[in-house]
Amino acid sequence: MRNRLLLCLLATLALSVGLVAVMAQDITGGGSLVRDITGGAALIFRAPQNPTVQTATGGGRVKPGRKPAPIRQQDTAIAKANAARSAPKPRYEEAEQQYQLAAQIAPDDARAFAGLGNVYVDQGKFAQAVDAYQKAIKVKPDYNGAYLPLAFSLARLNRYPEAIDVYKETLKRDPTSPEVYNNLSFAYNHSDRYQEAVDASLEAIKLLGETGEAYKQGFQERNEIRSYAYKNLGNAYNGLKRYDEAATALKKSSEIEPTNAAAHFNLGLTLYNAGRYSEAIESYKQVIKLRPNLPQAYFNLGLTYYAINDKPAAMAQYETLKGIDAAMAQQLYEAIKR
Repeated sequence: MRNRLLLCLLATLALSVGLVAVMAQDITGGGSLVRDITGGAALIFRAPQNPTVQTATGGGRVKPGRKPAPIRQQDTAIAKANAARSAPKPRYEEAEQQYQLAAQIAPDDARAFAGLGNVYVDQGKFAQAVDAYQKAIKVKPDYNGAYLPLAFSLARLNRYPEAIDVYKETLKRDPTSPEVYNNLSFAYNHSDRYQEAVDASLEAIKLLGETGEAYKQGFQERNEIRSYAYKNLGNAYNGLKRYDEAATALKKSSEIEPTNAAAHFNLGLTLYNAGRYSEAIESYKQVIKLRPNLPQAYFNLGLTYYAINDKPAAMAQYETLKGIDAAMAQQLYEAIKR
């Protein structure tokens, strides 16, 4: 039995759509993974639609010199804001000003606040988005368009208990949405509520169906959501230390998105924790094939080789890593030379 050795650094795996964070582990017998190894962003984002523009009640034309009715002023401002937000090169400052103007004209109309929230979400200003969406719901509790982006914004702020409550409220309005169940699973995982995360992921997968007939086409590709649902399922099983089931789910995710390096990376982590080192090695090789300059993949692969007492192969990863990340390579060298 090899001596006890800690993985000193797996750091953070930065990918195009998210982060994979891993902390120190004991590699003498597998150890346990840190929660939420998402394998890329596993939180689905359904871009919120612009608020609709109404027409003034009563019809007819406004006579010359007569001041437009407030509803017409309100809709004019919202229409301008919508156009600015939806422009090929969005004009967010203009959109924000027009939505704010609309809110001043008719502060009891939820559309202006929801539109303002959309502009903030587009720019990643999630705290401001939360405030705007909450105002929209306060004005009109049945304004359905505000709930999903509100929950997403809360999750992005790591306010997971609040996000869970809003996602549950959203399900009352749309109980067959795989996106909502997927994101609910994500929030449950971050709240250490792993069994509930498993249940939510399985429901998302069920709703998506093998043929996709149950899926309401939206802003995401069906396979993208299926892959995310399996990622969240794998994360939840990891939280429950059910590593073989986690590996099965993450393998399914990587099969659906075979070019997603993060899915293969997390599969490697999970297989390692399950003591399935040879399979973990193959997963890390796939990561390197997809991301040949990703230092964490070489680091993990080297340590996995060390776990099966293949020091020459571990040293080969060190030699390659020296040309990519010298500091990480030195840490790998110190680990495998003990």
